[in-house]
Amino acid sequence: MTPLLRALGVLSLAELVSVVVLVGNLVTVHDDVITSVLGPIHGTLYLAVAVTAVFGRGFATRTRVLAVIPLLSGPLTLLQVRWEAARA
Repeated sequence: MTPLLRALGVLSLAELVSVVVLVGNLVTVHDDVITSVLGPIHGTLYLAVAVTAVFGRGFATRTRVLAVIPLLSGPLTLLQVRWEAARA
């Protein structure tokens, strides 16, 4: 696995965790502190995944497209990273 592919995998996992926590917060206690702290972190992770996938060299077109889908970019890109690692 290349370092860029590994970085995309880590970023995708972190983005997935952040969105799960945000949605969990929304459907349970809806604490404003969690939202105000984790919201910008999630946004930054989403942009990091998208930029890394779109501008990184050697990624499949499918990986690039899946990385920019809001809310689903984390799990979809994580699956795609595993597919690309197996392909390489």
